[in-house]
Parts: sequence; structure tokens; C-alpha cells
Amino acid sequence: MKKFIILIILLIFCYVFYDLAYYNFGWYLFPKTGETLIISKTDQNNIYLNDEIIDIKGVNLTSSIPGNYDTDYAISYDTYMRWFKQIKEMGANTIRISTIFNDQFYNAFYDYNKDNPTPLYLIQGIGLDEYTLLSHYDGYDDNYYGKLLEKGKSAIDIIHGRKKMYIGKDGQGVYKKDISNWVLSYIVGSSWYDTTIAYTNNKYNDKYEGEYLKTKENATAYETMLTKVMDKMLTYEKNKYNQIRTISFINSPETDPITEIPYIITDKENEIDYLKPDYLKYQYHKMVYLDISHIEQINGYNGLFAAYNVYSYYPDYLSYEKTEYEDTYYSYLEKLNLYHNIPVVITEFGFSTSRAISGLGNLYGTQGGLTEIEQGNSLVKAYNTIKKSGSAGAIVYNWQDSWNETTWNIIEKVDLNNIIYWSDAQSADQGLGLLTFESDIYVDGEINDWKNIDNFIEDNYKMKIQYDNKYIYFLIEGDTSLPIYIPIDITPKSGSKNGIGLTFDKEVDFIICLDDNPKILVQERYNVLKAINSYEVENKNGYINPPLKNSLQFDTINLLLEPFNMSIFSKNYNKSTIYETGKLNLGNANPNSNEYNSLADFYKKDGLIELRIPWQILNFSDPSNMYIHDDYYQNYGVENIKINQMYVGIGNEGMIELSSYNLKGWDKLEYNERLKKSYYILQKEWRQQ
Repeated sequence: MKKFIILIILLIFCYVFYDLAYYNFGWYLFPKTGETLIISKTDQNNIYLNDEIIDIKGVNLTSSIPGNYDTDYAISYDTYMRWFKQIKEMGANTIRISTIFNDQFYNAFYDYNKDNPTPLYLIQGIGLDEYTLLSHYDGYDDNYYGKLLEKGKSAIDIIHGRKKMYIGKDGQGVYKKDISNWVLSYIVGSSWYDTTIAYTNNKYNDKYEGEYLKTKENATAYETMLTKVMDKMLTYEKNKYNQIRTISFINSPETDPITEIPYIITDKENEIDYLKPDYLKYQYHKMVYLDISHIEQINGYNGLFAAYNVYSYYPDYLSYEKTEYEDTYYSYLEKLNLYHNIPVVITEFGFSTSRAISGLGNLYGTQGGLTEIEQGNSLVKAYNTIKKSGSAGAIVYNWQDSWNETTWNIIEKVDLNNIIYWSDAQSADQGLGLLTFESDIYVDGEINDWKNIDNFIEDNYKMKIQYDNKYIYFLIEGDTSLPIYIPIDITPKSGSKNGIGLTFDKEVDFIICLDDNPKILVQERYNVLKAINSYEVENKNGYINPPLKNSLQFDTINLLLEPFNMSIFSKNYNKSTIYETGKLNLGNANPNSNEYNSLADFYKKDGLIELRIPWQILNFSDPSNMYIHDDYYQNYGVENIKINQMYVGIGNEGMIELSSYNLKGWDKLEYNERLKKSYYILQKEWRQQ
């Protein structure tokens, strides 16, 4: 009996050791032999999949879903299966992910493809987390280079169905599905920081020659580090699984090797026309460069391609005004393709349907502030430009809207710890998806979604109020002749009882003006732009001689559009550009309407007005917990206080009385998935090709 128990214990030990060695440590004693299977390869202009040219029409997919951080990896198997079907029906053939996902993604990817005559293909990214990227300046550090290579090898084991690892809030990830036949490429990195590149280049002068890749003499130390990672990944997969596929590292205009950008400028401010002779060569000064052409393919390997994230509105030189004879986005893309003697794939391009704008536009559209129809048209136009430039593929960013994201011009105004619990219409980076998450409340003049809401005010006007995770809504019934004013008291710290010719019984912070120029005004003490961005906008310290708490002045609500004007011809080089984000747009916000306008703020018809206001425009930093901005001048910046009520009134002249409206926030998120109109516009373009 004792020997039997010892035998059982020994067998259990052997199994546990085998399981750890096989799935966790990546050990392999018996690698696959025979002829090496070349899954994908390249020539000068094209990428080949199973010896046939593939025209990559792809979409980026993130692990973001409302109520969860990206690193929670909370998307379910069923959701992935539904999304894969929709992505394929759109006409895409490729999905790109920038890092390793949870096992539910790979299980769903396998099940979707296994009996599918027209499968989806995967570009697997090898990304580092933000902490590592921001906390390490040495690219050769074990926690940088070592972690990058470790993740690369883990990704290889995962796609071959031989890995167990801890990932996300649920911990264990068990990867046992072999999806390798549908994996087109690896791309190392999702973003790089120029400080790390510069530090590494200045510290080292390494060169490298491996099994499939070697650095040329002009390669930098950082390029050498990336070469080592890619070559060791290729060698690992060849030795262990006997497969070879294409590979690249991520790049962007911020670190590309292009130093001269052709474009045309007409500088109206200075009345100078820069058309000499056909274009102006502008030296865009970058701190560092990454150049994949500094890497040589050896020993018969043909699999390198250049991967670039290129948005038409960023960097700023792609947004300058141009004449009808010049398209700076096309010029830049063409220059990339002419520079490289390997295929170029544009791994990210996209446009946002956010309410707010965070960057200037060009021929393709602004950075944010586009309707869903405008988003779709811009995507089609940009896609065709990418193809015209000679690129081997184009991958839209993004499949789904992401509540994880914030944008540079509103980042100080929100509580970053809780942004996943509400949808911020003012954040341009949240609206890049082709699929959105929303409630079923629409500003469309129909009152079905108000049936269970009691009147909040019953006087000359009847008013109802409700809210969801994106907007606060108002329904006004009665005489809707304009003008109509809706004063709102949010904060107990400041406000005015007088403004724009009206008086109020409470100290008001905002006035919604429904008149010939519909807009929202903010009492100047509670104007966040005036407090925290006065130096950029007015070249003065906003905390010196601050506005009075009961100031009678009400300001328009503006946002920064550019942190500064980088044009070398501008007279206001150090002055930021702003625009009025408090303007209110009239239209029908119901996607089922033939008059649908996804950016509509209010709808008006005889006897009825429906209105929606984004939380952040009323200085809510976290509406899920009803946190608002505290007094900026007491805290020298944005701090938060919690409220449980606000005061609202309505009228068109004289004294307006305000009533208390209770605010509770929410613990449970409720939303519906909806494909945007842009999905169907892109679908029409892709499926007819």
C-alpha cells in the first residue's frame, strides 16, 4: 500500500512537472521536424499568405468593454464570436491585437475559423504595459528587452495552443487551441517613447547577427534591440514549431525615418502663398528615428514589412491647410512607400464620433466631432488613399468604442480611476470605434422613453429629467417658442444670482441658452479652461486675481484644440487654439431616423424640446459617483467633491426659480451594443472590392 501511495505521488509530481514545463515554461524536447511551413512571406511590395497575395483589410480590436479596464480582459467568448461574425460581414479579412489577450479570444478565434472557408486572419502584437514603457529608459534592461522577448515567445506558444499563464483579473489563462495557420504576422510593440530610444542609442553601439535577421552598420542600438527580439522570436518558432511567418515592429510619424514632408501652405494670416515651386519641403524635427530598412534579412528569410500607425490629422503637419492640388496625407504615405523596399502596412488609421474635437482637420476630417456618417466617409476616403499610395494593407482603429480612453485636452478634467464606468462624449479617443455602447434614450421628439419619468417642474413649462452613463436629459413641454433658458446650480462653492439679463433664486453655475445661438454658458469662476489653461490661451497665470465667487460674468465653454500652433509662419506660435464646445446642435439623435445626426444635442418641434448634455461639459469628473470639480482657485487645479443634488430651473425672462433634483449615480452599467452608420459605409466599400 505504501509503495502504491508513493507511486501515485510520483505520478502526480511528474504530471505537474510536465504540465509546468510544457505549458508554463515553454520547454520542448521533441520539436516538430520536416519541411518548414512558411505561413506568410513578403517581396518588395506585397505580403503573401499561403503563397497568395493578401490585401489586408483589417480592424484593430482592443480588450476594452464598459465597466472594465483593458487589463481585466473581461470580454466573453460569446461576445468575441458575435464580433468576429460582424467584422467578417463588414468585409474585413484581418484582426490586429496589440498584445496578448485572454484565452476566451483565442478559443473563439479558433472556433470561428475551424470550419470556415473564409476565415479571419490575425496580426498578433507583442506589447509592453504602460508602466514598463514609462519607467524604463534603457531598452536593454531585463525588464524591458527581456520582458519584450518573453512576451514574444509566450505569444508564439499561445497561438500554437501550448501555454498557461496568469492574465487579467481572473488570473489563469489556459491556451490550448492551435490557431497558427490563421496568424499572418507578429508586430513588436504598440508604441515607443522617444526618451527611451534616445537614451538607449546614446548608451550603446551594438550590432547583431542572428539566424534570420542582422543589423546593418547604420543601425542604432534601439533598432538592434528590436532586431534581436524579432530574430529570436523567429528562431524560437522555427525550432519549436517548424513554422515561419512575417514580422515587423511598430512605427509612427513621430519616429519614422522620413525627414522631408512635401505639402502646400497658404498662410492667410500673413497673406503669404507658399507654392515654390510645386511644394515646400518642411523639415519636421524629431528627436529620434526608427528605420526597419536598417535590418537585413538573411539565410533565405523574406518576411519583413514596415508597420506604421498613421492618422490623417496627426502629427500637425498632416493637418495644415492645403490647396486642391495637394493632399498631405497621400504625400506622406507615398513617401513612406517610396522610402521602403519592403511592404508598408498602415496598422492604425481612424476617426472619432466624439462630440468634442481635439485636433484640427484636413481633407479627411477633424480629430473628433464627426457624425457617424462623416466617420464612415472619412474612413473610406483614407482607406482608398492608403491603397493608392502603394501600401499593402490598412487596419482601421478601432472596432469598438473604448471607455478606457481619455484625450489630451480633457485629461485633467476627469477622474481617471473611474472613467470605465461612464461614457465621455467630450473625449475624442473614446469615439473611434465602429461599434458603440449606449442606452436606448434618444433625443428625437418621441416620448416613449419618458413614460415612467415624473414631471420635475410643472409651471409655465413642464420639465422632466433623467440620465444615463453618458448624458443628462431634459424634456420640455409647453410653449417652446424661443428663447428658453435653463439655469443649473451644480457646485455650492460659487455661482451667480444674476446673468445675461436674468435673475435666479439660487447661485447658478451654468445657463443652457436655447435661442438663436443655442449654447451653454458657465459662470467664470467655474470655467475650467480659464482656471487651468489660462497660460496657454491668454499667456497669464489664471490664479492671480481670480474671478469672484459670485461674478456676474458668464463665459462660453471652450476646449483647447491645439496645445500650441506649431506652424513656423504663425504670429502666435506660443498661443493655443481653442474652439467653442458649448454650442448646441439641433437634430435628431435616433439612429433609426432618416434624419439621424449622431452629434445632435437637442430636438425641437411644436410643444416639445428634448435635450441632452454630456456630463463632463457640466464639470462632472465622475458622474457614476456624482463627483464634480471643486473650486479651482482654492485647490490650484482640479479636485473633486461629491454632490447628491443639483438645482434646475426654466424660463425666458425675469426671475427664474430653481428646484432640487436628486443625483444618485449608479453601481450597475446598462447599455446596448450598436453598429454605427460608419460600419455600413465601410462595409459597402470593402465588400464591393
